[in-house]
Amino acid sequence: MAEETPRYAVVTGANRGIGLEICRQLASKGIRVVLTSRDEKRGLEAVETLKKETGVSDQSLVFHQLDVSDPASITSLAEFV
Repeated sequence: MAEETPRYAVVTGANRGIGLEICRQLASKGIRVVLTSRDEKRGLEAVETLKKETGVSDQSLVFHQLDVSDPASITSLAEFV
């Protein structure tokens, strides 16, 4: 039987509100999530909170800083994923 291909999601504005809840739901379903936000401190705090709440591994939920209005930031994220 073939192994299931891992699924990935990139969520912008994910350190609070709807974005954070989307990350929570995706991670709880086994999808590997890249949580992004402009504020690195709040983004990293959100990742740690979600890891505690969902019990997912470090590889399943990661943070990458992103400002969607900055082309260099977008390029950095594209290279990361």
